[in-house]
Amino acid sequence: MVEKVKKTSQNPSVSGARKGALEVLSQLFRHPEDTTPLPVMLSRQVQISALEARDAALCSELVYGVLRKHALLDAALAGLLKKPEALSAQVRMLLRLGAYEILFMNGIPARATVNELVNLARRRFGQGLGGLVNGVLRSVDRQAEALRAEADKTLFALADGTLDAEGMAKAASLPLWLAKMWVAQYGAREACRMAANTLEHPAPCWRANLKRAWGEMLVHHWVERGYAPVGQGGFSSQGLEKGRAGEEGEARLLSSFEQRGDVTRQGATSQLVAEYLAAWVEDAGLAEAPLWDACCGRGGKTTALLEKGVRVELASEPAAFRLEELKASLLCLRLPWPQLRCASAQAVEDSFPLILLDVPCSGTGTLARNAELRLRLSPERLADISRVQADILAHAWSRLQNGGALFYVTCALNREENEDRIEAFLRKEGKDGRLVEERCFAPLFPGQDALFLAILRKEA
Repeated sequence: MVEKVKKTSQNPSVSGARKGALEVLSQLFRHPEDTTPLPVMLSRQVQISALEARDAALCSELVYGVLRKHALLDAALAGLLKKPEALSAQVRMLLRLGAYEILFMNGIPARATVNELVNLARRRFGQGLGGLVNGVLRSVDRQAEALRAEADKTLFALADGTLDAEGMAKAASLPLWLAKMWVAQYGAREACRMAANTLEHPAPCWRANLKRAWGEMLVHHWVERGYAPVGQGGFSSQGLEKGRAGEEGEARLLSSFEQRGDVTRQGATSQLVAEYLAAWVEDAGLAEAPLWDACCGRGGKTTALLEKGVRVELASEPAAFRLEELKASLLCLRLPWPQLRCASAQAVEDSFPLILLDVPCSGTGTLARNAELRLRLSPERLADISRVQADILAHAWSRLQNGGALFYVTCALNREENEDRIEAFLRKEGKDGRLVEERCFAPLFPGQDALFLAILRKEA
């Protein structure tokens, strides 16, 4: 059950990667209120530390790995420390790094891991704490088989769906309040399945631009090479072995296709939602109706819908840098440009027959990809987000033309943001509307996002 991940560097002297991982993790745990995306934090650290590609990959693996397994690591270290609470947060984090590397990774001898982290501890904390780190990590190495067996036991129970909320929180390093909420809303077995998915490493997925004459040929080509199909026009490297022959060449080729606008990187579930919406619009006889993408973000769904012939007339987003990314995508993909507006959804007063609301949400359906949310989520933040969703939904409904359709989307696993939000809206502000359908798009592959969709129609 405990998957050991091959390390990305054959050079045991990778203090820069470990030091960078320590800096990023310390920042994340010290300031959970920071909303900077983890990939941005890692990119900054790579630049500051001047890490080469292999060490940058190791730094990223350490950060994501510790985030996904910090509760298991703490359990493994607990029996080796007399007073863990007496240690500084950075020393505890350094021990987590070492324990993760020894227990869950391979490719570099444990003695190299220990020596490098001891050296880092001595330089940063002094000889005394360096000695403590040395003793603890050597104990982890000596007891590695037993510690892995204990971790396996917990992870097997998670996979079997037999853990309670506390066991689930430990197994997947989730906040206890979130584990309890999932159990209460979805039942213990389904909650365990959801928690297990947060431990997976999501494989990259691509969406072929079917507006191009060779779009379908590209999908066929990559599926023939062993890539998993995603819907009608996508594919994923799910299941392909890391380090396989030709992998680097495939990556370069896919990158060139991305730069030419032949394919776009997009998660499997988002692709399926866009396909579903495009088909629904066609079946409803609304193919020519203009659509407002009210919370377009970087425009992944915007461009996907445009490629499928949906008439996106307006895309709005309050963050200017995200709109710039959408502009770059539109240029690269050579798609028709909707009107772009840097504004919150509540500031738009135009009316439309079709509105897409991919609203800000807790992101609990993206925990595998956004491992840092384990630290950033709280009941208070969830309540704040829920109020924002209610405000956006009420305003968007006021801008929906009679007879029109509104598509409400979240990447949340939480009834308060999904089913309960729609039910409360229809009971209060949306009495002139009806629920056509609501569904959860479960992860197509391990580690992919879960998305919720509700389709509402307004009386004609």
